Amino acid sequence: MRLTTFTSLLVVWFISMSVPGFCQDPAPQETPAKTPADTLLQQLLGIDASDKQVILEAALDEDAKQIHAVFAHVKDRTLIGGDLKQKNELLQQDVAARSALHGLVMLAAAPGHEAQRLALARVFAELVSSTHPEGVERFLIRMVGELGDPIGVAALRASVLADENWSDESVRSLGFIPGEAAQEALIEILKDGPTRWRPAAATALGARGETEGVVAVLLRSLEANDPATTEASLDALAGLGAPEAMKPMVDRLLAASEGQKGRDADRILELAEQMEAGRYEAYCINLLDALLYTRAVPENRREMARKIRQRCVSWKSLFDGRSANGWIGQTDGYQFSGGEIHCEAGNGGNIYTEDEYADFIFRFEFKLWPGSNNGLGLRAPSSGNAAYQGMEAQILDDGADKYANLKPYQFHGSIYGVIPAVRGHQLPVGEWNFQEVRCEGRRVTITLNGHVIVDADLDVASRDGTLDGQAHPGLKRSSGHIGFLGHGDAVAFRNLRVRSLSGE
Repeated sequence: MRLTTFTSLLVVWFISMSVPGFCQDPAPQETPAKTPADTLLQQLLGIDASDKQVILEAALDEDAKQIHAVFAHVKDRTLIGGDLKQKNELLQQDVAARSALHGLVMLAAAPGHEAQRLALARVFAELVSSTHPEGVERFLIRMVGELGDPIGVAALRASVLADENWSDESVRSLGFIPGEAAQEALIEILKDGPTRWRPAAATALGARGETEGVVAVLLRSLEANDPATTEASLDALAGLGAPEAMKPMVDRLLAASEGQKGRDADRILELAEQMEAGRYEAYCINLLDALLYTRAVPENRREMARKIRQRCVSWKSLFDGRSANGWIGQTDGYQFSGGEIHCEAGNGGNIYTEDEYADFIFRFEFKLWPGSNNGLGLRAPSSGNAAYQGMEAQILDDGADKYANLKPYQFHGSIYGVIPAVRGHQLPVGEWNFQEVRCEGRRVTITLNGHVIVDADLDVASRDGTLDGQAHPGLKRSSGHIGFLGHGDAVAFRNLRVRSLSGE
């Protein structure tokens, strides 16, 4: 039956009268209320850097009331229940809370915010010490690690020793926290912690790059009857470039099955790379020879070993240990004997290598006396003032009272008048320091006792004039002598060697 327009209108009217709400406007969609996390996140995203500092301080006020309110919305996502709508709302709240808290962590971890970093780390450490689902604990532990403050060490250590399921996260975070407390906690876990977390502790110790007190513990862990810990400790020792690991690694290579020799050879190659990059290029040759003489080592590993070995043998000693052979200049001001070059107090002057070098790596050890002052000539001519006609890297007792008021570009390791060095890595007077200087093109990098203290482009450093306001034409030199520039103070040098980079 065909309905007329009038009939259709009657039908619609009838339905509208019979069905409640048919012609009413649909109910408005509910807008979820803003959580404290939403508010904090909006504040962090919508302001500039200077105002963010205010937000961080406000979040820490009143015993971190705002932080606790935001943290209440962090969930273990594997435990979220309810219908689809409820799950989505809770997940959105969780994402906002984690993002807001991580934003605070990034602010606090920035340089210059040490007090806020400590306060925030204390808040998170207290939360870690409370009981939470695993997903929440993992998030908290990551935040403690990213803050990198030692105040969090105790809570992380306790969670590992309690053998919590999230202890792998705790171990990783301990690895990110600098200082002795975190290192001692990792050593304790490796020695006496639950067996399943010891490999992670070994890996974390290796990643820290610190060898003092660590190598011996890693070596002892090889004696434990736990293959996973043994593998992790050997990897850590290789990454640290520890010469003490040479024998156990070679013994393992010799005893390995043919199918395993490739893996053990890889570890030896890593150790060799790190040893050559550090200060043990001579030991590295013996290690690689052992690999090359071992049967069934895959040929591709042998080829890599030969390349590293060639690099090691290219190092040239600059001192025969007993004479001034190979040196020119005021050699009468120095004593060449017993494997050391001594500049006695009241003597000195400038001495230079006979050969000139363009791009090179120079390694040496030096020992200072109170108030010592000397210099290292780089790409210098054999006459004139090396600080200006070439380059002079300072050799100085930074801790001497008489040098307290020097300019930043006058302290140890600085390229005199041009590039200031980072301070704080010199060993006490009377101890031997190890230093490496790399001159490659326009870049100069100086490493003192394993810490980079200068890394600069000479052109950039002098583009707007030098720091001392003087002309330094020697910065433009592409080659020259290496030398010691004595100023009448006692200094000793040993283990001098150089590797030319020209042609590489």
